[in-house]
Amino acid sequence: MAKIVEPPVLMSRVLAFVLATSAVVLAALLITLFKMIPLERPEVFFLFTPTRSTNVVIEPLSLDADDKKAIENYQEGFIREYVIARNTLYTNTTLTRNNWAKVVKPWSSAKVFNALSKTALYQSYNFDEQPTIISCTVNFSTNSRDRAIIRTKNYSANNNEYTVNFTWICENIGGQTTQKNYKIQIKVQSDLNKNASEVLTNLEKLNVNPLGIQVTEYKVLSANGDPLNSDVKSW
Repeated sequence: MAKIVEPPVLMSRVLAFVLATSAVVLAALLITLFKMIPLERPEVFFLFTPTRSTNVVIEPLSLDADDKKAIENYQEGFIREYVIARNTLYTNTTLTRNNWAKVVKPWSSAKVFNALSKTALYQSYNFDEQPTIISCTVNFSTNSRDRAIIRTKNYSANNNEYTVNFTWICENIGGQTTQKNYKIQIKVQSDLNKNASEVLTNLEKLNVNPLGIQVTEYKVLSANGDPLNSDVKSW
């Protein structure tokens, strides 16, 4: 006579299988989520389709040529994100280096990024065996009456120049906080006005710079110089 599995035994086996499967799925989800961290900012995605001549087609955001306000708003948002990405320092030095290399570099002209790479903190984070560990963030709520990001007086269609006011807030490993106010002059060029000085690859656009906008000039107007040239060892 064939052995008959009692209902309670059968149910326990089914539950054990379900629990084991759930544990595997949960582990896979946790691993996927861990690889996605840090989730810092939303990204713009475009629908792309293969063609005979190329594997990927990336269409820039379509804006009416007369809609200057929309372009200005986008550029101001980009500048805000650029200043944050350039001047944010993480206690995890690998995150800081990756942020400069994978985000700030595609957003900068070769000249601007070359100047960034010569700053004291860039050199320290990339080449010192034991860089001074600090954490720095950007705050646009300054005490100045000026707006955080404003167009300069000589702004024109071919001269997208802005001044940016922000506070750089840093905390050293001992928990001591330092705040300094900065004013930056920035020029940008992009595919929106068809005057980009450097052509980005499709891969760069797809990854972090879909509209091809770049900072072509980054000039520190503050007397205390570039934040990334700060002597953090004295803090």
